[in-house]
Amino acid sequence: MTNWFLKNGFPSLPILSLIVISNPQTIIRTVPENHKLHYKVIHRDALPTKINQMEHSITKSSFSEKHLKKAVGVVNKHHIDADFSILERYNLTEKDLIQGVICENCKGNQLIRRHGTWLCNQCQQSSKTAHIHALRDYFYLIGSTITNRQLRDFLSISSSSSATRILQSLKLTSSGANKGRVYNLYFD
Repeated sequence: MTNWFLKNGFPSLPILSLIVISNPQTIIRTVPENHKLHYKVIHRDALPTKINQMEHSITKSSFSEKHLKKAVGVVNKHHIDADFSILERYNLTEKDLIQGVICENCKGNQLIRRHGTWLCNQCQQSSKTAHIHALRDYFYLIGSTITNRQLRDFLSISSSSSATRILQSLKLTSSGANKGRVYNLYFD
């Protein structure tokens, strides 16, 4: 990134990086030779403190507000969307993915659907919209279109009418009719 800025006529900019693990139950271990790794790999709870440390470690920015606005424009102009399948890139198939709707509260238990509500047997959390997170994963990992059957398989629900209600509640555009209907997923 530093080279890209210099190549595009911008002054040098300090670029700092982190790897943030979102699951607080993840255990981060390393071999003694990589003892400095704990400065780069952190849990999400440590992120605000780490950002403050980084802000204080940078004494003087050679990027003015004008340069920053121009850099944002140039970066956006040169941006190219990734043109690859994440599953293919990591040699995975849809069968390698965990199916179902996962509890956001206890982070791992699969929710069950009863009377239009997702329920967690472990923590008793309930949600009307928990499926949206799973469908966002589907969108990014598998594709932007989904059928009733694919939704049932991915969310681990058996009822075709429940799947139809979920799809209709999302107000998605679709094409085809009856069993041939395909819905277009869209997430920002």
